[in-house]
Amino acid sequence: MDSALISRIDALTKAFQNGKFFEVKRIGKESIKDAVVKNSQDFAAISVISYSLYKMLSKEKFTKSKRWPTITKIIVAALQKSSEALKKENIKSFETNIENAVNEIKIVDDDLSNYVKNIFEKAKVKEASTAYALGLSIGQSADLTGADKAELQKYIGFTRIHDEQVISRSLSQRLKNLKAELAK
Repeated sequence: MDSALISRIDALTKAFQNGKFFEVKRIGKESIKDAVVKNSQDFAAISVISYSLYKMLSKEKFTKSKRWPTITKIIVAALQKSSEALKKENIKSFETNIENAVNEIKIVDDDLSNYVKNIFEKAKVKEASTAYALGLSIGQSADLTGADKAELQKYIGFTRIHDEQVISRSLSQRLKNLKAELAK
């Protein structure tokens, strides 16, 4: 049982349920850092879900929809069930409930988005770019989050992250510094 992951899911659930979109975004940032340090696809998934929920909470077309209360209940229930499954060390149930939350995000995105779609896919790329900025390679970042490598490369090129980074420390030193930052 990963108590840090359970705590993160519980915090995400509470923040989302209360509509605190900046808190949801912060949880996503913390989760991608943990994903990089621990090489954890579970933390990466929470990061991508967090970013997707943050984007939804920050747009009135989602939150003002008549369906929003029902959508919120479905996603909250899936997150709560995933946390409970982890507490019982039932990995299959955890994965199923995480997938249920993801599926609901995709359904809502398809139903309520007018012009911009694929919030979840864009979230995977965004979080993968953060993992890249934290020191992983493009391939490692894409594998960790499930992002499409070509889309990730385009995004990184567009954001110019690669131009900003002056690599003065080794990968092991950067990960060591990240671990120290997370321990604070």
